[in-house]
Amino acid sequence: MEFHINKDPFLKALARIQTVVERRNTMPILANTLIETSPGRITLSATDLEVSLRTSCEAEVADEGSLAVSARTLYDIVRELPEGSIHLRGEANNRLQLRSGRAKFALSGFPGAAFPEIPEASGDRRHLFERDMLLGMINKTHFAMSYDDTRFTLNGIFLQLSPNGEAGEPAKIRMVATDTHRLAMIEQILLEKTVSESMELIIPKKTVYEVKKLLEESDEEVELVAGDTHIQFIKPDITLVSKLVQGHFPDYRRVIPSQNNLRLTMDRAQLDEVVKRMMVLSHEKSRGVRMTISSDSMLISSNNPEQEAGEEEMPVVYEGEKKTTIGFNARYLREILTAMEGEQVRFLLRDDEAPSLVFDPDRDNALFVLMPMRV
Repeated sequence: MEFHINKDPFLKALARIQTVVERRNTMPILANTLIETSPGRITLSATDLEVSLRTSCEAEVADEGSLAVSARTLYDIVRELPEGSIHLRGEANNRLQLRSGRAKFALSGFPGAAFPEIPEASGDRRHLFERDMLLGMINKTHFAMSYDDTRFTLNGIFLQLSPNGEAGEPAKIRMVATDTHRLAMIEQILLEKTVSESMELIIPKKTVYEVKKLLEESDEEVELVAGDTHIQFIKPDITLVSKLVQGHFPDYRRVIPSQNNLRLTMDRAQLDEVVKRMMVLSHEKSRGVRMTISSDSMLISSNNPEQEAGEEEMPVVYEGEKKTTIGFNARYLREILTAMEGEQVRFLLRDDEAPSLVFDPDRDNALFVLMPMRV
C-alpha cells in the first residue's frame, strides 16, 4: 500500500471517524482505522461493532493494499503537519511510514484482514431525504432521548414512516424521543415522495449524534437504507452503518395529554431568558423553577438550600378560571424552548401533577410533553 494525498482532505476524513473509534480497548483493533487503497482513492473505516463509518477521498495511489493503524495517533500527526502533500507507505511487519516535507513517522499497525468487516443494511427499504428536513427533525427530538441503560428501547429516536393513503394522502415521517420526564415529537409530510410500506425502527443514541454531525457537514440529500438489524445513512463519499435497537418503543400516544384545558401563551425568547436567570439560584440537583400564573402575568421563581431565592415577572395570556402554580425542571424546559422556532410558546395545563403539553401555536407538526415537578 502506497499513496500521496493532500493534507486537508485527509485530515477531514480522519476527523470524521474519531468519535466512532472505540477507545475502551475491549479489542485493541477497534482503536484503529482501516486504510484501504483503490485506483485514485483511499477509504478510511472505523467501528465500535455497534456503529461503523466509511469515508473516502481522492489520492494518488501507487500501490493498492490495506493496513489498520491507530486512528487517534494518525489524526494527531496529520493535524500538526504543514500544508501540502503527504506520502504514506505500508512496510513489512504491518508498519506504516509517513513522510511530509522533512518530517518522517513510523507507526505500528495490524494487517487489513484483521479489521472487523463493516456490515451493510440488507433489504430494499431505501428512502432519499432532504438534509434540512432530517436535521431539523433530529434537532427537535434528540435532547429527549433517555440515558437509562435499563430502558434500552428509549435510548434513541423512534422513527416512523407512514405510506401514502388510498385516498391520495401523502406519506409522512415522524420522530419521537422520550426519557419519561419529557417527550418530543415531530412529523413531516412527504409531498413529493411515494412510500409503499410502513416502517418503524429505533435509531440508537450514538448513531443519532453521528448522523447529526454528518448532516451538519454538508447539504446533500441523505439515502436511508433500513434492514432488520441495521440502518445505513449514505452521502457522497460517506457511509454510516449502525445496529438498530431491538425491541418495541412504548406507545408514546398514551402520555400525550388530551384533557388539559388551561391555556397559557407567552413570548418564547422572553421565557427562555427569564428561566435562564432563575436557574442561577435553583437547586443544583433538581434545577426546579416555579411558575405562578394569573390572568395576565406569570411570576417565575427559584430557591436553593442556602436560603437564596430569585423571582421575575413577565406578561402572559392565560385562559383559566383561577390562579395556578406549577414547577418544572428548568433545563428540560429550556431544551424544549431552544428546539422551537416560533415567536410564541403555548402550554396546555391541567394541574400541578399532570403532564403539560408545549407547542408553537403557529406550527402544528411538533409538540412536546413535560412532566411537572415539586419545587
